[in-house]
Amino acid sequence: MSKTIYLIIACAIFLVGCARTPSNVHVISTTNCGASWEKLDVGATVPKHTGNPCGYNTALPNWPMAGETQFKTQFKKNVLSTARLSYSYSISNPLAFVDEARYLGKMGGSLEIAADSVGARFEMAENVIIDKLLREVATELTRDLDVVDANPALIEEQILEKSRAALEKKGVVLADLALVIENDEQTRLAIDAATAVRVYEAAGIAEVGKQVIAARAGATQIVISGESQQQAK
Repeated sequence: MSKTIYLIIACAIFLVGCARTPSNVHVISTTNCGASWEKLDVGATVPKHTGNPCGYNTALPNWPMAGETQFKTQFKKNVLSTARLSYSYSISNPLAFVDEARYLGKMGGSLEIAADSVGARFEMAENVIIDKLLREVATELTRDLDVVDANPALIEEQILEKSRAALEKKGVVLADLALVIENDEQTRLAIDAATAVRVYEAAGIAEVGKQVIAARAGATQIVISGESQQQAK
């Protein structure tokens, strides 16, 4: 083998051996097929695991990501509502995170990952680690609340507060969270009626209010669509 070829091989080995961990990802490394992991510091040399089929590296995002979940939550007296939660989070402890979502540890490969390519890959991890906990916390908070008096902003704040500590143990920092409560038509009408009764009571005309509410509840609803109007012409 010529001296030139030796030099080319030596340079290639040198360049590969000196690959460094980038700052925009968490790089973790295993030598035993994911049974245990080591987190590499930023700028550290990336091991090649030559000759070890159970040795490989994987990268997890080190930037804020967004997620969302939707589920049924129960208020006092078995009133069901739909809760929509959207949130942003980041991975603070990749070792704890991959321990919760072990399938990520089987994905090795390039350490060059981008924000537009990780969504589908981390959707299952979000469901397992974050969404499940948010559902548990939300349903625990709402089960003793009257749907008429429920304050979505306060519930949102309490969900965020209670979830943060639990998620930190799973390697996740929850940055913010937004909650939307959606009720069916019958529940919305009941809430409107209950609120109206309180207004009439505060004005000292509770009986009149009850009569007005009863009259409105029994009124016929007329729905006119653009299509029916056009046909009538």
